[in-house]
Amino acid sequence: MDNESAGTVITREGGFVLAARHCEYHYKSEGSDTVVVFVHGIEGSPAQFDYMIEKLNGAYSIENLLLPGHGFTKKEFSHSSMAEWQGYVDEKIKQLQNQYKHIILVGHSMGCLLSVQAAISYPQKISGLFLTCIPLCIRVSLPYLKRVLNLYAGKNNNNEYRASVKKGNSVSCASFFGHLAGTPRYIELFKKIRLTRKTIGQLELPVMVVQSQYDEIVSFKSVDYIAHMKNVKVLSAEGAGHVYFPEAAQAFVSKALLTFISKVTLKSGAPSQEGLA
Repeated sequence: MDNESAGTVITREGGFVLAARHCEYHYKSEGSDTVVVFVHGIEGSPAQFDYMIEKLNGAYSIENLLLPGHGFTKKEFSHSSMAEWQGYVDEKIKQLQNQYKHIILVGHSMGCLLSVQAAISYPQKISGLFLTCIPLCIRVSLPYLKRVLNLYAGKNNNNEYRASVKKGNSVSCASFFGHLAGTPRYIELFKKIRLTRKTIGQLELPVMVVQSQYDEIVSFKSVDYIAHMKNVKVLSAEGAGHVYFPEAAQAFVSKALLTFISKVTLKSGAPSQEGLA
């Protein structure tokens, strides 16, 4: 997977633009008191959120992060760490807290875990969490493994799926076995999952969770850890996988995000389950 424009940063004020692939980018919406911070998953990319950001249509300021060690090769990735990723998100919140009334965190996969911890650490700074594919329970399906092997062998004929995987992965690797270099980071990921299962109940702010109907990595049993929380609304994106979201699913998630931001920024305090619908 190539890394076009990897590691660069794009900043725009007053002129909305989508970034090149695998770039961290920032957009300041003049007059907006709300910033939406996007946090990708492990080996993920800011480009995963392009379809959501496009639907926001410049109404809110945007911080679309590229986590340390991402946007380059497996070598840089393996030299980063979970602590560094969490620190990067936390530092961004510190930078934004005096600039905006509302900070909304949007996470995908591991980005959800980082967002949850940030909201626990800074409860007065974060207004809401919008979490997609939160990985509180992992199960890797056989179809997923076959798809990955086919991708490396060049045998996968689903162009949309191939494109979504390419767009959503910012860490290049020359061979399948080269991925072993990142094993320590995945060990840290599983530790983070176990920690988040224990701490997520501390959240009191509004949370919307969108799980994919056909997620190949995250089990829908993840919902069991949050089903009892009255401040959490859970939705299912039909036809979506962990990184592949067909057009209908993209439209569904984007609409849910717009509704969530509107509800959270217009109301004070955590809305009820009905208020998040």
